[in-house]
Amino acid sequence: MLKSVSECIVERLIKKEIISRERKAVYLYGCELLFSTAFTVISILAISFLTGYFVQAVAFLLAFMPIRTVASGYHASSYRNCFLLTNLVAFFCMIAGRIGSEGIPAWLMWTVFTAAQCAIWFRGPFRSKIHPLKEELIERNRIHMHRMQVLEVLLAVLFMITDCRVILNTIILATIMVALMIYIAEKEEYKNAGNVSGAD
Repeated sequence: MLKSVSECIVERLIKKEIISRERKAVYLYGCELLFSTAFTVISILAISFLTGYFVQAVAFLLAFMPIRTVASGYHASSYRNCFLLTNLVAFFCMIAGRIGSEGIPAWLMWTVFTAAQCAIWFRGPFRSKIHPLKEELIERNRIHMHRMQVLEVLLAVLFMITDCRVILNTIILATIMVALMIYIAEKEEYKNAGNVSGAD
């Protein structure tokens, strides 16, 4: 459905001569990505509103999506799987954030948060050898990623000062998930590189 809707929109833009046919694949991918992200965000907000996690959902989206977009990392095999994975990660962070606010010591959460921020800072953005990006785009993404990380740390400190442990834990868990996705992508690419070189 996502592909057919995107195809319809892009074809209409080509017919109206707003975009050229040579750039169709780029616009098709952009449309699919836009709709996939929008559906994911709407889904997380709608379900969280119905289940009483709305404020945490907003905190998760603010902590996860901007950095994840430029840091990259693991990508699911399809838009459907990406939708499901992102929703699962969101609700894990929100539920664990609420549970952890009563049982997990603050020093432990801050230690793991610091480790995750350092991992993202030094390992991101993820550089895929299979889908390489231009060096200037990687550098631009790194600058944006670092700026967003600084803002995220300041936000976390604000929630610590105001004693909003549930929101703070949700932000910390979202950051840990971004770091994990970079790690998983690196391991997956390393494993795939081993399989390719082993086949030669």
